[in-house]
Amino acid sequence: MVKHAARIGAELGADIVKTNYTGSPETFKEVVSGCPVPVIIAGGPKMGSEKELLEMIEGSLEAGGRGVAIGRNVFQAEDPTGLVRRISKIVHEGMTAEEITSMGKNA
Repeated sequence: MVKHAARIGAELGADIVKTNYTGSPETFKEVVSGCPVPVIIAGGPKMGSEKELLEMIEGSLEAGGRGVAIGRNVFQAEDPTGLVRRISKIVHEGMTAEEITSMGKNA
């Protein structure tokens, strides 16, 4: 379903598609591979932990996603600035959620 919706968005002229993460790199890869424009993920509902959010981001990028559009999970974080910095390390530097988590809040 998500795969088809992303494809329809592109066919209607979108330059980029923002969608929900499907839960695994394998299933999200189907969404990305079926869409001719860049796909980014929405942050979705408030996550149980920062590590869970970072793992979701890592999984989406592993599947070919091109970025993120995270709202509430950043705005409601204890340290929004630090969280954005850690997200950036995954998106732009290719670090893993595990690497960042092991560095603590200094990442």
